[in-house]
Amino acid sequence: MTDSRRRPRRTVHRRAAPPSPISDANPESTQRTPRPATFPSPEQAPYAAVSIVTSGIHPTTSRLVALSVAFYSPAMEPVEAWTRHLNPGEDAGPWHLHGYQPGDLAQALGFASSAELIHEALDGRTLVMHQVGYTWGFLANEFRRTKRSANRGRRGRGRGRGARKVPVPTPVEIIDTLGTARRQSTECYDFRLRAIVECYNQGPYGVDAPEEAIPEVGAVASTERGNIDPDALLEADAHLTMHLHLAQLRAAGAGAGLIEKLQPADLVADQFGIQRSKIRVDAANAPRPHENPGKWAPGMKLVEGMEFVVSPDVMSDPDEIIGKGVAAGLVYSEKLNRRSSLVVCNTNHELRGKAMHADRKNIPLVSDQTFLELLDDVDKGKRAPSPTSPQAGVRPATQGIPPTRGGNRRSRKRR
Repeated sequence: MTDSRRRPRRTVHRRAAPPSPISDANPESTQRTPRPATFPSPEQAPYAAVSIVTSGIHPTTSRLVALSVAFYSPAMEPVEAWTRHLNPGEDAGPWHLHGYQPGDLAQALGFASSAELIHEALDGRTLVMHQVGYTWGFLANEFRRTKRSANRGRRGRGRGRGARKVPVPTPVEIIDTLGTARRQSTECYDFRLRAIVECYNQGPYGVDAPEEAIPEVGAVASTERGNIDPDALLEADAHLTMHLHLAQLRAAGAGAGLIEKLQPADLVADQFGIQRSKIRVDAANAPRPHENPGKWAPGMKLVEGMEFVVSPDVMSDPDEIIGKGVAAGLVYSEKLNRRSSLVVCNTNHELRGKAMHADRKNIPLVSDQTFLELLDDVDKGKRAPSPTSPQAGVRPATQGIPPTRGGNRRSRKRR
């Protein structure tokens, strides 16, 4: 029976609100920021230099805070640049280092809302980055994070309906200016971009940086650096990365060393989200069929099972060193430890990083050329016992586990 006392439902007519104006001083002041002009096509600008700012050092535990992309023509002349800071949705990290105040980022779009633009800016071009493992690692991880978020939204009831899956961009190739500096044996003990530039400026292949790269600002924190707008400094770093690459091309033409070029399909994320070559990640996770015979000594042969570490300071391709070492029966490790038998590095300048720590721990240092020669004649090693065999002293998975107190609940109910 219908209740006659119930009031009829009122119909409310709401007037549409006028569109909110966007401040020219702060284009990110609203979540509905209009899409900017189309980027130059890959034919017009096949090169793009990329610089980023993040909330931490590991892509799996940190977020991208801002990025800048500087587009360059086939003749490597500047075309235009695009910079955007992003709302990470969590703690943005040390703002006194990257310059982005929490209030500024709170009004910006998140990565998911900017993913299509970033994909268009990077896809189909040759990317120039400083420290590719870190830079490309954050970008690839953010795209995958966005994809996972869209998948979760679609599984929910009506949630994430507007979310889109944007694939990871596919560059033609990625050039690493830091890796190139190491291949060219640059004597610099600070791996930051502007520190590497200063080292090249002290040699015969100086970086001819334009005014928009703010070349007078160094890597060390200063009042002058702190007073620069963070977007302007990030865009300047993108331009500086490209001009560092141009200086490295001149050095490579004079025989100083190779240019570090990477194929995106050959890169995978390690446990921290850093992008490394598949050869390197697979070698670090490979089984160890031989016992470690201990440290190598000059004058003796390498033995199967010896554990080697590769320093960044090598002239040869690290993937070539790692691949040949594992194929010869040796074991590769990313980190220096008490089981390390030797470290592959060049000792033509003052020791640093892994080589310095190895020297302090009396772990032998071997140049990359000597190491590759030693791999031609490797002695047989002693096979390690299987982890599941009785000789290994490992009990079966069910042995030694105490039974559940009170037994099975279902069996107790039946009794």
